[in-house]
Amino acid sequence: MWSMLSKRWLINGLLALVIGVSLLLGYRDQSGSEARNPITSLKPADVMSVTIQLGDEHIVLRRSADQWLIESPVQWPARSITIERILGITVSESEASIAATGIDLSALGLQDPKVTLSLNDTRIFFGTTNNIDNRRYLMIGTTIYLLADIHQPFLTQGIVGLIDKRLLPPSIPLQSFQLDGGPKLIRDGTTSWQSDAPTDIPADRLDQLIDYWQTLEAPAVKIFKQSGSPLEKIVAGLDDGSEIEFLLMSIYPELVIARPDLGVEYHFHERQQQELLSFTKPKS
Repeated sequence: MWSMLSKRWLINGLLALVIGVSLLLGYRDQSGSEARNPITSLKPADVMSVTIQLGDEHIVLRRSADQWLIESPVQWPARSITIERILGITVSESEASIAATGIDLSALGLQDPKVTLSLNDTRIFFGTTNNIDNRRYLMIGTTIYLLADIHQPFLTQGIVGLIDKRLLPPSIPLQSFQLDGGPKLIRDGTTSWQSDAPTDIPADRLDQLIDYWQTLEAPAVKIFKQSGSPLEKIVAGLDDGSEIEFLLMSIYPELVIARPDLGVEYHFHERQQQELLSFTKPKS
């Protein structure tokens, strides 16, 4: 153990020396301007596919038009802002790098990395953090970099950190919607909704209910671990005739709506039940 620690401290010292020399030289090129050392040649807009390996968990995402989609292990829209933050690593600048040749990768957590990020064909291995300023070791090809540890937290959350936090993102081709015990709502061919049976529910409230399901973001998304029976079932119908089933698992102390097929549950504030589960117009 002491041998591994001493090796790691030696490597940390070497990288610290590289940083020091870089700072001493002012990190400038011959023109006198600051030099840039991005860790990849990619730009965020160049990336069309993202693969995240977390131990046995394998997550694949692809860019589609103006949004990101999770392709595996489930198929559902991703939270684009999270993916864009991850893609920021492509243009991140490292203050220090060193060739991996002859380095004991196990001392840096890079021999069998717990996290691997693939952007198109570029693979980035995430190692441990160093003992100097808590930056993380990354390896791309045969080069090791030290980088601020701001990207791995987005990756290690897994599917719950990547999935869209809205129950029915607007890109989902919604055709019908029904709360348990309520009328079935049908899209009238435009952006408006109507009941399939006579009702005294104001038309604007029908539209507002669907809008909340499409736009409200859950403060938290967690892995679905069913405990107890659902309070009710909500069904959304799609253009192709398929259906999406939601389970209302809890109202208090927080509103929890589950998607068993995705293996996730959306946690909302209790007060949001009127917005998502009632035909009564919420108070302003």
